[in-house]
Amino acid sequence: MQVRKRFSYGGQAVIEGVMMRGRNDVAVSVRRPDGQLEVTRQPLAGIYKGRLREIPFVRGVIVLVETMVLGTKALLYSAQIASAEEDEKIPTAALWGIAAASIVFAVALFFVAPLLIARLFDTYIVSDLVSNLVEGSVRIGLFIAYLGLIGLFPDIKRVFAYHGAEHKTVNAY
Repeated sequence: MQVRKRFSYGGQAVIEGVMMRGRNDVAVSVRRPDGQLEVTRQPLAGIYKGRLREIPFVRGVIVLVETMVLGTKALLYSAQIASAEEDEKIPTAALWGIAAASIVFAVALFFVAPLLIARLFDTYIVSDLVSNLVEGSVRIGLFIAYLGLIGLFPDIKRVFAYHGAEHKTVNAY
């Protein structure tokens, strides 16, 4: 009897729903404004399943790209479903523009800003280790502050709740 290697399912919260990535497919379930669930399932492209995923460094790069691409597509899909209540769909180009601007903002806030703030203290710090600790502490502080601030928005609170649902769903498998 052949034992099948354990597969780690993954997922993420989306607007009013969850996305799950399985062995061969990715599925997104979103609650429409009328309360009904809208579910879509698509097969994964070959790069997400191929032999390259077994090479340690390459595997990490593929997973990072996969998470960004699949996650962004799932978020854009859920935004379209959630915006249906306004009887006006958000243009796909606008959604991709928002996604790109969000990535630029995140890089600026969590990578560039901590580096610049840490450099302000470089004249007082003689150790690279301490400099890196300052930069890391600033990065963690900004991240915690960011989560606290965005958590004040009701829509984001819902996404956080769906994040918990996503963990429960993945754990069920």
